[in-house]
Amino acid sequence: MKTILNLVILNLIQIILTFTLIVLLTSCAPPSSSDQLWMYSLESLPHVEGYSRAGVFTINGKIYVQKCDTGGNQIWMRYNEETHTWRQSRYNSLGCTESNHATGPSES
Repeated sequence: MKTILNLVILNLIQIILTFTLIVLLTSCAPPSSSDQLWMYSLESLPHVEGYSRAGVFTINGKIYVQKCDTGGNQIWMRYNEETHTWRQSRYNSLGCTESNHATGPSES
């Protein structure tokens, strides 16, 4: 009986070590190219006076940033991968405070 218990404990230890090793190896994976694009794009994000960043999103393969001011107004900025620039794509009065005024970024 003691031999069976020792084998069960040994198997349990092997399972825990295997799981821990898998977690460590996957957490040390190199960043993907999309992660690098996010980091680079956010480094070049221009400051808009009176607005703070409220969210960063990928929508249809494009990177958007939502910014809000203290009055609840909302602007969306879109990153252009070819020119590495940002442009404002939409402005919503009270878009950050009232859900009926909030809309997503425009595609134009």
